[in-house]
Amino acid sequence: MLSVAAFLAWAKTADPGDAITYHEGLLSEDRTAGPSPLPEKARAELHRMAGRAMGMAISGELLLVQRRIEPGRIAYIAIKPKDIQPRRTWS
Repeated sequence: MLSVAAFLAWAKTADPGDAITYHEGLLSEDRTAGPSPLPEKARAELHRMAGRAMGMAISGELLLVQRRIEPGRIAYIAIKPKDIQPRRTWS
């Protein structure tokens, strides 16, 4: 599992167009106690990672995409954009 520190280090040094997979699985389930097979410490780190990724996407620092690997398994990917533009948010 990619740590928040490693993710932030990548984001700081990545060139435009670079991409990193920050999670594989089902993000909403893997962040939640109960359905997640991950231990508490790993779930907490994943929750922090997902929050940082979303915050950076909203501020325009990253683009977030998903790629279905197989049923029940999705790759969550962050891409460094060519230019930083805050993204539109919905309320």
